[in-house]
Amino acid sequence: MSYILYFSEYYYGTEIVHAIKTEKNIMLVNKILVPTELNELSDIALDFAIDLAKQIQIDEIVLLNIIIPAHVQTLTASGEAIDAKGKLAVQLNDKIMKQHEELINKQANQHAGSHVKINPFVRFNYSKSDLNQYMKEFKADLIISGSRDKFSFMEILFGSSTEKLIRKINYPMIIIKEEPVKTEIREIALAIDITEGEEQDGIDEIIAFSGLLNARLQLVHVLTGDKPEATLAIDTLQKIAKREKIKNYAINVVDNHSLEDALHSFARIQNPDMIALLNQGKGKLHKLIFGSNTEDVLKETEKPVFIGKMQ
Repeated sequence: MSYILYFSEYYYGTEIVHAIKTEKNIMLVNKILVPTELNELSDIALDFAIDLAKQIQIDEIVLLNIIIPAHVQTLTASGEAIDAKGKLAVQLNDKIMKQHEELINKQANQHAGSHVKINPFVRFNYSKSDLNQYMKEFKADLIISGSRDKFSFMEILFGSSTEKLIRKINYPMIIIKEEPVKTEIREIALAIDITEGEEQDGIDEIIAFSGLLNARLQLVHVLTGDKPEATLAIDTLQKIAKREKIKNYAINVVDNHSLEDALHSFARIQNPDMIALLNQGKGKLHKLIFGSNTEDVLKETEKPVFIGKMQ
């Protein structure tokens, strides 16, 4: 595997910025929504959310459990169908709702004791990945969710259930795997495909988030044999950083025939605390996110992943 790393670092202060305004958007994180399956993975995601909330001075987390309603279709002795909307279904769903309310209240109470208020809710929905309406209902700004896969990073991030979540959600989110992760975020590696142009939708959310944590952004572009060349890539990343008024950043251009290998190596060598990706466009990063050949990307990383959403 050929691997060449070009570094060109620039620093513009280290002051804490609680909200960064760009020409596109202001990301103010006032409330975090944590989807829960009432299991250990959800506990890990909630712990991460609580620690993050403390760091960025958020005092409320919404803990949401979504239940797929029971659909009852059976037959009476005479062969007459009992419709799913009938009495039996209502009784069953009422029972399920009470059980889940008890469980989610127990989970919330187990994580109580900090200065962050945890508000538990249970809702019926036929899709557990349809969170947009709940983000509006609870006026939340950021989703933190776990993913069950234990092996490959991209399988964790883009497995069947998580892929649906990413495709459907119109809000920024953080995805973590099934192990506790470091919650002190000081370095964020942001992968940028400059072939998408200097305008990078969703980048302002990630910049604002890094400002909330006073974290340095490692801007990363991978050369895979196609143009642009390293000097042009560095120049483009500089222009993006200047235009977006990034306060604390470094520029990294990686030369590798494989985007997956390059990002894997970068994460291993530089060891950032978080990976950030822009969910946009039709370029190579979009293909990386939604393509099928993803099992070797950042394999076995335990890093949380921030997904910026297209505006």
